[in-house]
Amino acid sequence: AGTAWAQGKPEDSVVVYSAADSDMVNAVVAAFEKKYPGIKVSTVVAGTGEIIKRMEAEKERPLGDVGWSFGPEAIGDKKGLFEPYLSKEAGGFFPGQVPADRVWTPFTTMPYVIMYNKKLVSEAEKPKAWKDVLDAKWKGKVAYADASKSGSSYTLLVTWLSIYGKNDAGWKFVEDLLRQSKVLPKSSMTYQGVANGEYPIGLTFEQAAFEYLKGGAPIGLIYPTEGTAITLDGSAIIKNAPHPNAAKLFLDFTVSMEMQELMVDRFGRRSVRKDVGSPAGLPTLDKIKAITYDLDYAANNRTQLLKRFQDALIKPQ
Repeated sequence: AGTAWAQGKPEDSVVVYSAADSDMVNAVVAAFEKKYPGIKVSTVVAGTGEIIKRMEAEKERPLGDVGWSFGPEAIGDKKGLFEPYLSKEAGGFFPGQVPADRVWTPFTTMPYVIMYNKKLVSEAEKPKAWKDVLDAKWKGKVAYADASKSGSSYTLLVTWLSIYGKNDAGWKFVEDLLRQSKVLPKSSMTYQGVANGEYPIGLTFEQAAFEYLKGGAPIGLIYPTEGTAITLDGSAIIKNAPHPNAAKLFLDFTVSMEMQELMVDRFGRRSVRKDVGSPAGLPTLDKIKAITYDLDYAANNRTQLLKRFQDALIKPQ
């Protein structure tokens, strides 16, 4: 354990900002406090957009130590808020997952999907492609969270621009899709709404939908025929964090074999580790048609893409 402590003795508390589901946050925090009883974890759970706003507001005197499980595009867009760190678990990751600048650490791998409610959508009429969601019969029936608030919705926005063009053609697809959609203030309202029959269709990430499927909700997952993003969510150490050593210990813990197995077995997330298998009941990644998702483009253009998104949102329907 010598190397684990090379970063200095951990403090007796750590403040974690996370965009993960609260039940996932609670499970990991409980396991961490059990393993490290001397460290008290406080959490703030919010959407990626809100977390970044909060970190920016606190920049002169950070109150948080680590951002865990939120959009790496947002981290890449605001690199100045974070402290580069290479996790001591990084040797166990699949190659190519740690960015060269080490400003964030991958947490899990997430394919993006169309989720549908089987009581409201028949197998014959279910959409097979992103563009099928534009069918007139789905008008007002598609749940999608506001990309300026939700990291997963921002990833979807870049996915559609990657498929249909990072130009006016791509934006026409986005505008048409927004006219079809109920744009919701947070991503959890999308998958909850589809699972409980409020909306027939939702645009979201695989694990959110899969958890409801495992829980017995009447839903199905569609991997669109044009291809979809298979991206990482990430974690990062906040620059000038009050508890930097405990922060690194917490971040390392989230990508330990034990926690990654918990993610796969209990939450249906896909691991970033080579020594952890895929969730039972989900296709292996090589069976899903993936697009090339340009993370640098998504990070470096986030501010202007979200401005154009917000303009599209208020266009007369």
